[in-house]
Amino acid sequence: MPEYKGKILVVDDEQSIREFMELLLTKEGYEVRTASLATEALKLHEREKFDLVFLDIQMPQMSGIEALAAFKKMDPTIEIIIITAFGTTEIAIDVIKKGAYDFIAK
Repeated sequence: MPEYKGKILVVDDEQSIREFMELLLTKEGYEVRTASLATEALKLHEREKFDLVFLDIQMPQMSGIEALAAFKKMDPTIEIIIITAFGTTEIAIDVIKKGAYDFIAK
C-alpha cells in the first residue's frame, strides 16, 4: 500500500472519468473525492481542504472556468489542473492566466 500523499478532488460530469481518475490516484497513495458538478465541488472544499483539484471545463450549471474563479476566491493557494476534451491552446493560456496550475487534454 503506497503512503498517503495528499487529498485530491476530481470534478467531472462524466462518471467514467471520475471513476478512472479515482482508481488511478488512489493506487498512487492519494486520498480522492469526486464530484459531478462544480457547485458540489465548491461545497466539498468548504468542508474539507483539498491539496489539488482536477476540474473539467464543460459541465452543467457552472463551467470549470467559473468554478476556477470561485475556488481561487475561496482559497487562493489551492492548485487546480483543468481537464477537458475540447481544449485549445487559447483555452489553455486563458485558464493558466486565471490561476490554473496546469491544463490537460483528455
